[in-house]
Amino acid sequence: TVITQLTPIFSIEQNIELQPYRLNMASISVVSDDNSASNIFDGLDLLLVSNDGSDYYVPSYNVDQIGDMLETEGYNVFLNGGETQLLSVEGLPVDANQTIGLNAFTMNLLPYLLQDCMATSDVFSGYESDLLVVKNDASDYYVPGSGVETLEEMCPGEAYAVFLSGASDLDFTYPVGGALSSTHDMDSYKERAHVNALEN
Repeated sequence: TVITQLTPIFSIEQNIELQPYRLNMASISVVSDDNSASNIFDGLDLLLVSNDGSDYYVPSYNVDQIGDMLETEGYNVFLNGGETQLLSVEGLPVDANQTIGLNAFTMNLLPYLLQDCMATSDVFSGYESDLLVVKNDASDYYVPGSGVETLEEMCPGEAYAVFLSGASDLDFTYPVGGALSSTHDMDSYKERAHVNALEN
């Protein structure tokens, strides 16, 4: 008899701190019941939101070229006023195994799909030769060809500007299950050992 262990999926709340006087690069790693830009940003004092395809959401001018926000997109967010604002979104975790298309000759906005932070060099392991530069909205950089890594880790809620080194587009996938913390690895090992014991 084989006993299958099922992992329940629960709704989670993602909170993203947005700074004033700055183009915040953000991404949503949960799927809301209503992923429209007007719902996601409802309650914020917002000037504009844009994606790397030059689509805009500017509520004060009734401009909405974005419509539904995609989990495979990163977004630039600029606030009105001089206060930090909190964006809260509730929903199910996104599928971190999705392939994200990155275009050559474009400053791509890469969303972060994982639910925990990860070292930048681990995120892009195997893609180093494809990357010219990766940066965040605080001007931290990862330039693998030059050994520069002031952008030491990547985290949920953030988006990252990515410029490819070659003339070809790239299909990028996050290393789900790789380079995890030792605590997580130990818990995962215990779960597998428990399931194996039940199967035998």
